[in-house]
Amino acid sequence: MKALEQRLRWAFYHHGRFVTKYPLFFIAIPLLITAVLFTGVFVSFTKETDVEILYGPEGTKSLHNMVIIDELYSDVVSKNMLLRHRTKIGIWGQVIITPYNGNNVLNVPVMEDVLKLHDIIIETSINYDGVEYRYADLCLTWENRCPEIDILSALHYDPTEVENINLTYPLLYKSNGEKIFIGMQLGGVTLNEAGIVTQSSAMMLTYNLRFNTNDEQLLGRIWEKEFLNVVSDFQSNEISIYPSASSSFSAELDKSSAITLDLIAIVGVIVISFSIVCLSVSDWVRTKPLLACSGVVAASLALGSTFGLLSYAGLPYSNVAGAVPFLILGIGVDDMFIMVSAWRQTDPYQSTETRIRESLRESAMSVTITTVTDIVAFGIGCISPFYSIRILCTYSAIAVFFTYVYMITFFAAFMVLTGYREEQNRHAITIQKVVPKELSPSKAYSIFCAGGSSESLYESDEKQPISHDTHAQNPSDSALMIFFRKYYGPFLTTKISAIVVVVLYFVYLAVTIWGVIHLEEGLDLKTAAADDSYLHAYYEVEESYFRVYGPDMMVVVTEELDYFHPDVQTEIETVMTELEDSKYFFDSSLSVSWLREYLRFLNLLGIKSPSKQVFFQILQKQFLKIPVYRQFIPDIIFDTANKSIISSRFYVTGKELDTSAKQRDMFLKIRRVLSKSTLDLITYHAIAPWLLEQYISIRQNTLLTLFIGVLSMFIIALLLIPHPLCALLVTCAVVSVILGVFGFMSIWNIPLDSITMIGMVLGLGFSVDYTAHIAYAFTVAPATTRRQRSIFALYSLGTPILQGAVSSILGVCVLYGVPSYIYHTFFELMLLVVSIGTLHGIVFLPVFLMLLVPIKKNAEAKENKNVTGGVHSEVGLVYEEQHHETTQICANEIKQIRENSRSDSKISQQIGYGSLG
Repeated sequence: MKALEQRLRWAFYHHGRFVTKYPLFFIAIPLLITAVLFTGVFVSFTKETDVEILYGPEGTKSLHNMVIIDELYSDVVSKNMLLRHRTKIGIWGQVIITPYNGNNVLNVPVMEDVLKLHDIIIETSINYDGVEYRYADLCLTWENRCPEIDILSALHYDPTEVENINLTYPLLYKSNGEKIFIGMQLGGVTLNEAGIVTQSSAMMLTYNLRFNTNDEQLLGRIWEKEFLNVVSDFQSNEISIYPSASSSFSAELDKSSAITLDLIAIVGVIVISFSIVCLSVSDWVRTKPLLACSGVVAASLALGSTFGLLSYAGLPYSNVAGAVPFLILGIGVDDMFIMVSAWRQTDPYQSTETRIRESLRESAMSVTITTVTDIVAFGIGCISPFYSIRILCTYSAIAVFFTYVYMITFFAAFMVLTGYREEQNRHAITIQKVVPKELSPSKAYSIFCAGGSSESLYESDEKQPISHDTHAQNPSDSALMIFFRKYYGPFLTTKISAIVVVVLYFVYLAVTIWGVIHLEEGLDLKTAAADDSYLHAYYEVEESYFRVYGPDMMVVVTEELDYFHPDVQTEIETVMTELEDSKYFFDSSLSVSWLREYLRFLNLLGIKSPSKQVFFQILQKQFLKIPVYRQFIPDIIFDTANKSIISSRFYVTGKELDTSAKQRDMFLKIRRVLSKSTLDLITYHAIAPWLLEQYISIRQNTLLTLFIGVLSMFIIALLLIPHPLCALLVTCAVVSVILGVFGFMSIWNIPLDSITMIGMVLGLGFSVDYTAHIAYAFTVAPATTRRQRSIFALYSLGTPILQGAVSSILGVCVLYGVPSYIYHTFFELMLLVVSIGTLHGIVFLPVFLMLLVPIKKNAEAKENKNVTGGVHSEVGLVYEEQHHETTQICANEIKQIRENSRSDSKISQQIGYGSLG
């Protein structure tokens, strides 16, 4: 561990020499690499918008079951099918209708407008390749015609019939004895004592299209868009209309993604402004506005390289990846603050080369820890079963790597140029030579121009030896660094403050554990749609009126059985009855079972125990020929000889599954029941299997990823932090931060889903960033007591941690203005991760390091008990030890630079500063 640290510091120290000698080279190379790679965006850029692919877990039972069902039933349902027969969501348009006045859609004026809307929809036409297509040409057919909308058919498409008809609910019985389920066509229903509908608050009309061929899918998507336009343009004084379509969810996510691209420039301005403020001082020579801009440019170059490279690699872009630029701008600025903080802690009277080499050496571990932990965290996210997370994490991991490379090359080169400028006492903006404040010819000149030292670097080194006065202050220290050294550090490390911090931590821990216990799971489609979109309004109405019934779950027998045998019939009935008796499904009245209906039919014929031959003969030649029973044809698969049944399926109807937790429990229940059966049974739901699978898998995938992540972070901490106990404390802090993120997610009503899993990935990376910096600084601090080490760690890295936290929040703050659940959630997760991580980094961890990490007893005995009087001696000791280390390591280099100081001036002239005086 120690050897790794020393080698890395040595490598960065010598890298600084090359950057100092060839700054223009290290500026040009990143620009050239980015220019070459970014061409991939124009050549190979692709985009993934399929919601099921992006947000559904891969390798699930539902996907496996879908393949099996497709193989078994594809021929049967290729042309004629009812809605329940589908194995895929398909293409459809849907509209929910509510009355403007009152709570009943079943009145004449409302139904008049409903039927007008229906007529407009079925007459909606599209033109493709000179051919006109209407709904009748594209609809999903049953018995070679478009299926009727049952509730309108029951009214005979006559609005006045609502005053005469007696509607039963949720089953509507036709004159031929056929029962029709209308639970998903009427919502908010009120029944009288006889079970007749007296009032309905909403009506849903659904129009399904064929989707078996590529041409059908293309035409369906075009008609679907026209459907949304027509419905949105419909004007009525009687009804409110809430449309939706099969592509609406993807389209809404895509639209919000486009909005974020317009915000990147705004974020760039915000981050640059903040960086300039953080790197600014009242001295016009030592202030660094252009250096701040170069740090943001380095992060931008990293983004350009990343998007170009991954475009060439064939990885598609998704709406979730739209958050990557905002994230990387924050990470890049974090590294910049660490490197500038190291620069400020160097001796301002040394040469630029010495200061650059020391800065890179001192920031090596901190910047590397940030990069390695972020890459590992995002790398762990790349093994997620959710494709959206894999895309986000791949983009982020590659961008973090490029940011690291460009910060130690491109940005370091600008640090060199800044150093040469300061050597020559040049203005930070105009690059003209100026005089120090004490030699200013006027007050205006002192305010807007003056700065720097009255002596050159060479003269300063010869005439002014480095001061080790215990009361001395490094002239490059920022106000925030002084605050951490003189006030905050000593205050936080007093006994009383330590006790308060420990108590507060356990209060924090209790609150977060309570939140984790009550954390909801599952993606709510309503919240995933933009707040001001038509889809959000649709989901709100649908949630209010149509969550009592459904979904219809398939129970599929995948093996060849002797259905005429009583034992087989009993086993199937046992499975169906157990499901219908559970709280998650309605009773047998709403189930669909061809076997039940067929056995009733045989009973009517007086046949009790038919032979196999009789069973199949009556089934094929009589039962399935009767119109009311033809609906079962797609549910029975015969072998090629029509002598046996190789597969069949049944349906049970979900009951009041209005939350993701209930839907998850229902899915688990049906799988448990089927697994107990002696038959080969599977279950499937075509509408949104990815959503149900997400409800089931999200918890176990989160725990697995968390375990791998924490273990990985512990190994990294052991490798990069030269003290095992400090590494262990950092790992504990990582767990604590992630618990806090999940706990406060619950308090903020943010569920755990495939999108908020990003919070865990961010928590892994950022929590190590904030805590490992402090732990590393504590370990290497040139101090003799634990208290001194904590103060030094806060003085050394408290400022860049705090600045990095603020820049990270500023980088994503504009996302809160995007009307999208994804980006709202991303901002809230970043706010939680950064806030809780910073709290651990500059409050909890310094205290626990001071209390728990042992150092030599003879050093501990020297601790100054006087809190106020001991501050200066502690920091003075830090400076003395630090300068002694610098003198030992850099003696030969400083001597050589002093002997060749004229060469530095020549280098300055070569890069352009020499001609600007």
